Amino acid sequence: MTPVYFWPLVVMIDPGEVTLQVAPANLDLLYNTDYSLVMAGALMSVIALIVVFLIGARHFPRELAAGR
Repeated sequence: MTPVYFWPLVVMIDPGEVTLQVAPANLDLLYNTDYSLVMAGALMSVIALIVVFLIGARHFPRELAAGR
């Protein structure tokens, strides 16, 4: 586990409510890693970010033009 994930692991008490970046790192098993499961988790996290970006990108120019 890299030091980047250390702070979210300290802050999050419930293991069922980890952040989107830490969740794929928790899929690493003791002796082997199921890379198809890790890649599926990474794909799901990327799809969620793309959806949020597309929704925000549609509203951002409209709000910028309105001066808000």
